[in-house]
Amino acid sequence: MVSKETLINICCQFQIAQPAVKIDTLATGHINDTFLVSCNYSEQFILQKLNSEVFKDLNILIINKVVVSNHLKKMFAKSNISYQVAGFVKSKADTYFIETESGFWTLMEYISDSKTIERAENDKQVFEAGKLFGNFIASTSTLDINEVTETLPKFHSVPFRFSQFKEALKQASALRKIESKKLIDIAIKLQAEMFQLSELKEKNTFPVRITHNDAKLSNILFDKNDNGLAVIDLDTVMPGIVHFDFGDSIRSICSNTVEDSEDLKQTTINLNHYEAYCKGFASETSNLLTSEEITYLPLGVKTLIYIMALRFLTDYLNNDVYYKTAYKTHNLVRAKNQMALLKSVLDNYDDLKELAYSSFNLKNIS
Repeated sequence: MVSKETLINICCQFQIAQPAVKIDTLATGHINDTFLVSCNYSEQFILQKLNSEVFKDLNILIINKVVVSNHLKKMFAKSNISYQVAGFVKSKADTYFIETESGFWTLMEYISDSKTIERAENDKQVFEAGKLFGNFIASTSTLDINEVTETLPKFHSVPFRFSQFKEALKQASALRKIESKKLIDIAIKLQAEMFQLSELKEKNTFPVRITHNDAKLSNILFDKNDNGLAVIDLDTVMPGIVHFDFGDSIRSICSNTVEDSEDLKQTTINLNHYEAYCKGFASETSNLLTSEEITYLPLGVKTLIYIMALRFLTDYLNNDVYYKTAYKTHNLVRAKNQMALLKSVLDNYDDLKELAYSSFNLKNIS
């Protein structure tokens, strides 16, 4: 744990007019640690420690974040779009990060009068989330794809994640394999079906776009009236296909439980939220996406849920080396939750297709 005094000293190494006087820990995600920095005269920033174990080349990661945020700022200013961007503050060494004994750090602008929402409370919030992530896809479509580097190769590749799962299975303890047996059997049974999106991608069925790759509700800022303000947390921004963002948004936003809930009977897809998200997303992307992309959006939903179930299960079999856990079986609980959500999606798959296609005014394709 880094002391508050150390955090304040880190802030002093960035180009800020007033010294930091207060540091508050914000809700941390699975990977990075994030802090709210308050300076004299009420100026505030976001300080973040990047995870060098997950991201092997932090220079490239930071370049991606800066390139995309600068592009969005220019796009919004040019088009008079009301959305905002949290830009990056340079260090006194004229870089966008500093390295200390405790790790790599970035400092970002703080968007005032904003809030994050962990769980959707109504359809409006979900619609706004769909609009914002759709706008992200649309706005970055004018940025040269070659300016953004793939920092996490095969991040959403089912064949790659399945190979990691098989390796974990080989070395897992007997007890963890016994505890996971039902999930292991389901993962293997669904393998062929869940490889479809990766196979289509390899055949160049879809255009390569700049995608967020962590398109969850908590990576959006809202105003007090639940209007979307900004997409945040650009750590995983890289080239990909639109189905990655769409699928992960539905996975994380449209479940009736949180992803570590043990109430598997209630872990189902919320079709009202799903429809709201589709409509918001379509309002920003309907003139951009190809008919092939739209047709396979529901495939992205079940694929991304399967990937997360597989990743949680793999980490459990590997003795919890990747995700932060609060207790011994946390990753196992997460994997069971995601498999329950996947079952609900498969049971309601015809409805998911119909709602997506109608949102984009695309004729239903069986």
